[in-house]
Formats: sequence, C-alpha cells, structure tokens
Amino acid sequence: MVKNGQSFINSSPRLFPPLNDFACPYRPYYVDFAGVDDDDDSLVYTLVTPLNTTSSEALPPASPGPFPLVIWRPGYSLSNIINGQPDLRISKDGLLTATPRTQGLYVFAVRIEEYRSGEKIGESRRDFQMLVVDACPQADPPQILGKKLTDSDFNYDENMSVSFTNLTADDNRCIQVRVSDPDASKAEDNFTERISIRAVSLNFKKNVSEVLPEITTATLLNGSTKDFTICFPRCPYFEGGPYQIGIIAFDDACSLPLSDTLKIEVNIEPPPNSNPYFIDPVQPVLIIPQINEGASFEREFEARDNDGDELIVSVTTDGFVLAGCGISGEIYEPRQNGIVRGKIKWDAFVTFIILPTATILEVKITVNDNDVCDFGDPVSAAFRFSVNLPHNADPVIDTDLTSDPQERQVLNIQRRVNESLSFLVTGKDSDNDFLILDLVQRDSLELYGISFPPVTGNGLVSSRFQWDITCGNIDLKKKSSFLFKFIVVDNANKCKFYKADTVDVEVKLLPPLNAPPQLTIQQGASVINDQTVNFTLGESIQFLLTGADADVSPTQDLLSLTLIEASGNVTPTGYSFTPVTGKKSPVQTTFSWQPDCSIFEKGVYENNYVFKFRLADDRCFAEKADTVTVNITIKDIDGSDTAFLPPNVITPNGDGCNDYFALEGISPCSFNADPNQNPDQQISLPLDNCISRFESVKIYNRWGGEVFKSTERTFRWYAPDQAAGVYYYVVKYTNKEYKGPLSIRY
Repeated sequence: MVKNGQSFINSSPRLFPPLNDFACPYRPYYVDFAGVDDDDDSLVYTLVTPLNTTSSEALPPASPGPFPLVIWRPGYSLSNIINGQPDLRISKDGLLTATPRTQGLYVFAVRIEEYRSGEKIGESRRDFQMLVVDACPQADPPQILGKKLTDSDFNYDENMSVSFTNLTADDNRCIQVRVSDPDASKAEDNFTERISIRAVSLNFKKNVSEVLPEITTATLLNGSTKDFTICFPRCPYFEGGPYQIGIIAFDDACSLPLSDTLKIEVNIEPPPNSNPYFIDPVQPVLIIPQINEGASFEREFEARDNDGDELIVSVTTDGFVLAGCGISGEIYEPRQNGIVRGKIKWDAFVTFIILPTATILEVKITVNDNDVCDFGDPVSAAFRFSVNLPHNADPVIDTDLTSDPQERQVLNIQRRVNESLSFLVTGKDSDNDFLILDLVQRDSLELYGISFPPVTGNGLVSSRFQWDITCGNIDLKKKSSFLFKFIVVDNANKCKFYKADTVDVEVKLLPPLNAPPQLTIQQGASVINDQTVNFTLGESIQFLLTGADADVSPTQDLLSLTLIEASGNVTPTGYSFTPVTGKKSPVQTTFSWQPDCSIFEKGVYENNYVFKFRLADDRCFAEKADTVTVNITIKDIDGSDTAFLPPNVITPNGDGCNDYFALEGISPCSFNADPNQNPDQQISLPLDNCISRFESVKIYNRWGGEVFKSTERTFRWYAPDQAAGVYYYVVKYTNKEYKGPLSIRY
C-alpha cells in the first residue's frame, strides 16, 4: 500500500489464544484476549454484534460477503450477551470477563481496532462461541499474603506498601509472599493442589515478570503453604513516583483457575543523577547573523556531565538534510565519559535543498547522559542559519477561461457528453527563466481522450487543453466531476529553491441532450396509440409499429422496439411480434394475431387484452423511451337467431321463383306465409361461433321419411320427384335445433 506517496507497511495483528473449554454458572470467567501486533501498533478491543450466515443451513456453503448481523433472541442484546451478572465485558487491553448465570451456548464477537500515531489504520474481528455448563467441581480460591523481609509474619492481605532507598542492596529490595489453598486439605482433591503466581502492572503498562523468582509454581500437600520471594529492580519502572504491581496466585480449578491478588505499592528511590549541560554557549538558542550566499560559518560546542556518565549526542533538523544544505557536524576523538566536544559547520557555497519559502535552517544538538535508570531530561542547543537568496521572481500561470490573470481555481466549467472543451494555458516568468508547463497528473489523459502537450521555454510558454468528450471515454455513473491541476515550474531553481505556480480547473460533465424517440402504432391508416380497438373473432388483427428518433449528431441513436407487456383476463397466446433494433430511423415491425375459440375460457366470450410496446434509444447517460399501450377487446361472433325467419313454401315448377328450399343466401321471388315480408329479403342462418355451429339440415315427409340431408350451410333442395304437400325440416346446431313445416306447391 502507498500513503501520501510513501510505502505504507502494516501487518495484521496476530490474534487470540483459544477460549477455555467452558464456563460454569455463578463462577467468574476470564480470558486474556490480547493479540500481538508486529508493528507495535495500538490495539483496542470492543464487543460487537456477531455476523450471521447468508444461509439457514447448519453447515452453510462458503459465500462472499457482506454478511448480515445475527438477530438476538428476545431478552438478549449486545448489552446482555450471556445474561451474566456481570455480563460479558472486554477491557480496551483485551481482558474478557463475565460471571454466567444460565447454561447454554452463546455467540459473541470481538472487534480489534488498530491505531498508529493516534490514527485508525485497520480493523479485524473474530466471532466466538462460549459454552456455559454446570460441570465445574466445587473449589475454593487460593490465598496470597505478603510480608516485608523485616516482618516476622505474613500480615498483608490484599494491599501492601513498601519503600526502598537508593542505598538498599539488591538482595534486600524484596518482599515475601505466602500462598495457601483450602483445597490442599480436602480428601476429594487428594489433599493436593497445584498453585502458581504471576506479576502484572497496575498503574502502568510494562512486563514486570522480572520481579518473580525463577520457579513460580508449586504443589501444596496436606494443607501446606508455599513462600515466594519477590525482588524489585534498582530503577523504578517510571520516573515520578511509586508504581503498583499485582502478584496473582492461581490454583488449578476447572475449568478456569481461581485466583487471589496482592496489590503492592512500590516506592523506590532511583540512584542520584545530574543532567548534562553545555559549557559554551549557555543560551538554549544561538542566532547566527544573516550570511550572504557563498559565506561560511563554524562553531565548537562542549557538553559535560558531573556524574561522569557516557554522553550520547544527536543532531536533528526541522525537516531538511544536513549535507544537502552544506551543514555538517563533527564529534572530536577520543571520547571520554562525562565530556563530549565537537563542531558544527556551515558552508554556504553548497547548493541549498530547502523547503519552499524557508530561509532559516535550524539545527539542534541534543546531549543525553547514559545513566543507570535513563531518567532525567536531555539538554540541547539550537543553531539557526539564515541566508540571503538570489532574487528569483515567481512564475505565473493563467488560462483564457477567465479574465483574472491571478486565478488559482476555475470552477463550474460544464460540458455535455458529445461536446468539446478547449482552452489555452499560459505560463510567464519576468526573469525569462526556463519554464516547464504541464499537468500535475497525466496518467488518465489518454484514457479520456484528452490532449495537453507539455511545453518548455524561456519566459513564456503556452499549451492548449483539448477534450472531445465522447461516450466511449467516460462513465458518468462512476465519475462526473474532473479536476485538472496545471503547473508551471521555474526550472532555474536558484539554490534549489522551488518556484512554481498552479491553477485548478474543475470540469463537470453532464449527460448529452437527447430528443425522446416516438412510437406510432397504426391499424390500417388509423393511429391507435393508447386506444382500445374492438375485434370480432375471426377478424385478422394487424398493427404496424413505427419508431422514429430525431437525434442524428454525432451519430444516430440505436433504437430498440420491444413488447414489454402482454396481459389480459386470459393470457394471450399465438400472436406474432418480432422485436427490431437499428440505427436508421425509422424502425418498423408488425404485430399480428389470428385468434380462435381457444382464447375463451370458463364460458366467457369477450376478452380484454393489454399490449404495451416500448421504443428506447441508447444515447449514453440520457437514455429515453416512448411507451405505447394498445387495448384489444375480442368478442365472439354474434350467433343471434332473432332475424332468422326460414321460408315455409317453395314452388318447384321451374319458373325461376321459389324453385328450391334454402336457408342461406337470396332466393329471388321468395314467397313466405307472411305477406308483409319483403319477397327479396336475404335469408341467413344464425352465424357459427364458439358456442354454436351449424351441423346439418334434414327434411322429412309427413310419414317421417327422410327425403333430404345436407351438412352445407348453402344447401339447395329442389324437391325432385316430391308430391305437393307439407314437409318438415330439422336444422341441427351443436347446441340447439330449429324445426318447422315446409309446403310444396306446384
């Protein structure tokens, strides 16, 4: 990883020892959850809601995140994880504690935040399960008591305070502790109990295990006790007062050792030590008069320590490199404890490498004594060097986007996709120095189709920024605002004093203009957009769909004409529609449908349908569409017989009038029993439909004998060789019959 242009190295913390096997109701539970960070970053621990799986399976398959949080059962939450008293808690240092009350299997999660120099740089988390089961045998905790070396008995319980002067010998800077355990006197424990001790820091952070003896464990038999000697180092763990440590005694109870702690306040007088000091100069800061370029300066220094300690010298700056600025330091040899001599030298003939606008360089010499406890403050002296730099006018950068020659930012420049942006950038220098004009970052220019040639020259340089914005170069959904930083650098760089000027141009890209496409649906010559059209079963349904778009620059849009909805009280089937796409406007396709009786269901013979068509263009980031709906109503053929009036007389005498019996078509000179009927009226059978269809006609004589039969609607019976008289006809449909008399007259 890279941060602020520098490599950023970070190792994840190595986390957690495993949990103990189980916890027991009303028995304190604890575990040191602290991890180790190889980079010495600070780790902070908190409890968080555990993560759930994406599947409800007991052993779910591996799947990528993100993962949902678990849903707590009623009564449980992040503040009541195991229903403990106290409940599960973790310190910022990683000590997990709880006293469970209820048996069960509980889940919890620990978040570990990683900090460096006060800034959070990472985060880890671990999810765990804790089993609480009533399986812990009865046990008593151990007891630890303390005494000073001069005491006759162990009289200190829980708290103890000791003090030692700097004259106390190492063997006398000690106390003794005694550990006992009631379980060593119990038959059920075989009159045996194994104990151990551990030392922890209380009011500071440091490993204090050095105070313990070499052997820190013992086995108590038949109620015996064990004494341990605790010795403290000559130097306090920190400067400025007493420190506190805890000596903890543990037993071997299951599942977690029980413990007792003796808190000890230790006040140790450190060995005497005087701070080092400078002989000359005695003032903390030495101001060096301003020196013109080309001059030089040197000054000796001497520091001493009255204790005769080894002196350690360090030289620091306020951000520059000593050698790069012609400054050097020297420590004289041979060295001896208690005194150090050296020299600081500045050669102004050396070319300078300093920060922008800096004309004063500060060098600090720090001396620290290597005393026994490394206490006390180091002493320092500062040298401040000032130089008169040669005159060098600042370069100036400008664009022709505004009239301001001192512009630093040009904001709210807007262009649409398919438009162009062009402007001139100019750099000037009144000293006629060599200039370099460029963009600060060029790595994406070619990707976006941007041209800005870098240029160089003396005194005046110009280059044109050209951006022909097209769909193929950008993605407004990911990025629509662009910042271009232009820079002109004075390459004369006198004394390597950096001179440059910048101007920022912010460009906001907008979607292209787009005329919406238009969809027209025609039935014949009629436009039926968003209308309802009615059809009778048997009629052919034909629509012409035409999509048009007015956009032609820089290219015509790609049009797509599709059917996006086909619905009805009965799902439509059997229709024909072919989607079309094309860049040539207009695009056309047809919708056709020849439905049959299968479209009717459940005795309903009138269906309503909705067909929704969509015409869309592809103009990038500004796509538009036109949606047109056509409602179609299809009814069954009207099979009504209200106008069905069959003839009842024929005269087959060959005179051309009423020569045959028919029920479909026109029979000239028709003669009916009804004198008021038009003799030329068209005779028509009830129309066939999905309910009823013509099947046959039969004619019988008065004795019931069949004299004629036909399955044709347009039958003709000329009554050949039939005598005058009354006959009877039967017209059969799939669901009904028509009967009536028919007279033959000659």
